[in-house]
This record gives sequence, structure tokens and C-alpha cells, in this order.
Amino acid sequence: MKKQLSIIFLSIFSLNLLITAPVRAEVVISDIKPGALQEGSVQISWMTNEDTTGYILFGKAENDMSFRVGDANFSRSHSSDLTGLKKDQEYYYKIFATNKNGEKSESFVNYIDTKNMPDTRAPLIANLKKLQSTDTAFAISFSTDEPVKITLKYGDKKDSLTKTWNNGTYKEEHAIIITGLKASTHYYFEISAKDKDNNLAVSTGDLTTASQGSDAIKMSKLTPESDNQAPVMAENAIITWESNLLATADIYYGLAPKTLNKNMKVSTTSSLVHRAILGKLEQNTTYYYQIKMKSELNKKDFTSSIYSFKTAAMDEGYLSFYFKSGDLVKYKSTTYFIYNDTKIALNSDEKIKTISSATPKTLEEKYFTAFKDGSAYYGVFHDGQLVKEEKVSAVYLIDGNYKRPIAKWEILKYLNYSARDIVVAKSGQLKNYKLGTIINHSQEITSSSLNNKLVKSPSGPAVYLIASGKKLPFFNQQAFFKYNYKFSDVKKISDQELQNIPEGQLIF
Repeated sequence: MKKQLSIIFLSIFSLNLLITAPVRAEVVISDIKPGALQEGSVQISWMTNEDTTGYILFGKAENDMSFRVGDANFSRSHSSDLTGLKKDQEYYYKIFATNKNGEKSESFVNYIDTKNMPDTRAPLIANLKKLQSTDTAFAISFSTDEPVKITLKYGDKKDSLTKTWNNGTYKEEHAIIITGLKASTHYYFEISAKDKDNNLAVSTGDLTTASQGSDAIKMSKLTPESDNQAPVMAENAIITWESNLLATADIYYGLAPKTLNKNMKVSTTSSLVHRAILGKLEQNTTYYYQIKMKSELNKKDFTSSIYSFKTAAMDEGYLSFYFKSGDLVKYKSTTYFIYNDTKIALNSDEKIKTISSATPKTLEEKYFTAFKDGSAYYGVFHDGQLVKEEKVSAVYLIDGNYKRPIAKWEILKYLNYSARDIVVAKSGQLKNYKLGTIINHSQEITSSSLNNKLVKSPSGPAVYLIASGKKLPFFNQQAFFKYNYKFSDVKKISDQELQNIPEGQLIF
């Protein structure tokens, strides 16, 4: 009866708690309104259902809202100004609120654009550079902080700029070449930059043309011209050079001097320094190329000799840019484990799952053939492991894709195995292995007294497990400790002795 009364009392007490406990209200952000666009700013207002502080994060991308505005005053009515805005830009913002109990809430992402924002500020002309002058031409460059159209007036008298150059495209980066000038003459120029709202900025300058011109475009500092000038890549090539005159440049290339069937524009605007990045090349292949340039300064063309370069082979260093040790990759229907410059086929889904649940990277054929083949895995066990099934007395030695039965216990003793080395397989783990021939004598496996021993050389840090006449490297320390090995059990053997043992399956 006491027990029943206790249960009734507990039930009433719990019910009372449910009835009397106050309902916890969440902070709600509502009525979000952007105000009228002002020059460089807009006011955002919003409401909360209780007194909170509030702030806004905003920026030009949903994943890059790095600017913050707001205040620490508690209120239900809020507003903040987004400042520093530019015309014709997209902006994203999110509102955050915190009540007096520290409970927080945030709005969904909101969006505004400043296409119709008023603009009365004149553009800024900056980084004015006098690039080059010849006897009949000069070139200048500059930038503006917003897209503008450019008008340039020039002449040989400061107060009489009688000639005009126009560009009707709105841009922020500007390069101007003026031709038809006189040699050894001092010229003055005036830059007028007008934005889309007709705000105007003006900048002036002057320069003197050269006394003599250059009749020809010349090329210098071509790199690379030999195999030790610059790092060579397997699928790309970077070719750089300089010209004595501002020029545009194209490069033509191919697999034979008379078959330069590919081309790319290198310098679309006039430049003194040129850099070509050729991509999608074949590894370990010789390519031929020719450079063509044209200068607006003197209306001259240039065609270079035919040069060559050779791409590198896909070695371990290059492959590591795309794949690192420990990656799972897939080629056709097979998944592989990457270990330095080696690919190890994994023929067991269970083994793959023990490594990573991530989707393997796709391995293209050109990378597949560049990796060396390592000893494949056909199940979860590595070569040299002793395995038995639960409630079955037969013990097997894993040997590639075979499980080989051990005829008698004395064989294991001679191979330096003990009972603690035997792994009990889970259901189905041995199904991937074919039944191999019975091992009747230890010498059918190896004559080495180092079998099932941990070894290393005195001169290197790598530790190996000797199994079935091979040295099995460990992928990392985690792999070493995974099998309950101890560094105190590692035996040092000579470099020569270790070198004479062929390398076997990777343990990971």
C-alpha cells in the first residue's frame, strides 16, 4: 500500500510541476525593414518581442558577412545603419538579438542591392603611372575606386590641350597609349573620370617624349631556357619574358615545331612583363612554342624563334599536390589507399569502412598509371596475421588473398607466433579469402629467424614487421599501436640486412 501511495504522490507532484512551471519564451525577431538608400548607407530597423540588445552582420556574400554594427542598449525597437556601401553592389545581412537572460536569437539572411543608391561623390583617381614613352608615343596607367568613363586631353602647351582621347567603357583599371607625338617634346595631359551618376574627377600630369625611338620589339629574360632555371611541372608550364616596349603577346605551342596548333593570349593589355601559364599538358613530354607580340607604341610586330620545354614526370612530389598518404581514391570500380607514390587496392568493403566513411576521390587514368602498385588487401587482415573463426579450431595464416591452414602448433612456434597472436575473426571476415594450401612446415613460409619480429635499422626511424619473408611497413604510429605493439620490442638490424628483405604489404 505504501508503494502505491508513493507512486500516486509522485504522479501528482510531477503533474503539479508541469502545470506550474513557467513557459520559456523565445526571443523573436520581426518586422525587419530596410529604409531608403542614402549615399553610402542604409538604415535597417526591426522589432523584438522583449527587451534585447541587437547587432547586424553584413557583407558582399552570404558566407562573408564580416562587418558588424549595433549597440548594447536593451529595447524592443531597434535600428542600425549599414555604412560604407558602394553603388551597384549586392549586400547580405543577418540580425542577432540577446535578452537580459543571455538567450539569443538570429534572423534568416536578408538581402539588399544598391543599384538605386544616390551617388554625389566624385570618383577617386589613384596609382597614376607613366609606363613608357618613345619618340612618338607615351603610355600611362591608373585606377579608379568605381567604374568610370575616361576622357584624356593632351597637348604641348599646358593651357592649350587641343587633342582628346576617349574611352566609352566603364572600368576601374585603365591603361592609355597616345601615339602620333613629336620627339623630344614636353606634353601635358588632363584625365577626366566620370561615373554613372555624372560625378567628375580630374587629374593632371606631364612627360617628355624620347629623342629617338625603337624600331623593333625585343625580347629578354626568357625563362625557362634550360632545365635548371625553374621548377618543371608535369601538367603545366610557366613561361615568362620581358619586352623593351609595351606590347600585347600571344604564345603558340604544340608537340612539333611545324605543328604549333594551340595558342593563348598572354598579355591582353600592353605590358613590359609577360607570363604564360600553359595547362592540360602531357607529362614527360617535349613541347615547342613561339611568341608573337605587337606594340601600339610604334605599331611594330615581333615573332620569336621556336623554343621548347619538357614537362616533368609525375613523381611522388608532384602527385602529393593532388593526393596525400592516407587518401582513399577510386578508379573505375576499385577503391585504393594512397601511400606515398603507391596505390593499394582494397577488395573489401569492410576494410574501406575501417579507414574512412568519406567518399573516395576520383582517380583519373593519368594519375592511376603514375602510382606504383602496392600489395592489395582482400579483407580486413594484413599478410602474416594468424586468424581463426569463433568456435572453430582451424588457424589460418593470411597470405595475400589466401587463408592457409596451419597443420600443427609446432610450425607456429618456429615462426615465432604465440597464442596471443591469433585473432578471432568476426562473422564473414574470412569469406573474402580463398582457401590456400596447408602449411606443413615452417620453411614453406620463411627460413628467417626474424619472422613475426619488429625491426628497424640503426640509421632510420622506420619500423617494420617481418612476416612471411617480407618487411611490412606501418602507415603511422596509430597503425603500430593498433596491433598492441611496443617500441621496446623493436630489434635493430644492419642496414644491409634490412635492405636485403623485400618490402611487403603496408599495415594500416
